[in-house]
Amino acid sequence: MSHEINLDEAERILENLVAGRAQRRSDDLLPGAELVVDGGRRVALARQVRRDTNLPALFWIRPLAVALQDPETRLPVFDPAVVRRRALHVTAARREGSRLRLELADGSAVTVQPARSGRLVTLQAFDTWMTTIPNDERRALESLEHD
Repeated sequence: MSHEINLDEAERILENLVAGRAQRRSDDLLPGAELVVDGGRRVALARQVRRDTNLPALFWIRPLAVALQDPETRLPVFDPAVVRRRALHVTAARREGSRLRLELADGSAVTVQPARSGRLVTLQAFDTWMTTIPNDERRALESLEHD
């Protein structure tokens, strides 16, 4: 069932999706969210979301690229210049079951839904990487205030 929702409700659903709340674990992977762009390309979303205080229709998210591996530690590594925050200028929001469909100011649409398969692996790699970086860098990334 699909129904239009206000931006406050959209924010709550988006936060729940990226945090993996009310989702089941898949093997040893913690649940999380993925972004589907116009029904095609899928990317994992970091467990970070922020609604702009000055522009309430603007949501900040962090889509994730596939991790590299540090040759010495064999731990995942992400380049902050590649996994930059992105803005979603939302004009309308719809709840579609466990998914959130967002229509954007540029005329496109995206869907945020529970992450699956490779996107869960990418999300877990990002979670691991976040534990290896200095606290000030981690806090800066989590705030989604700047790149």
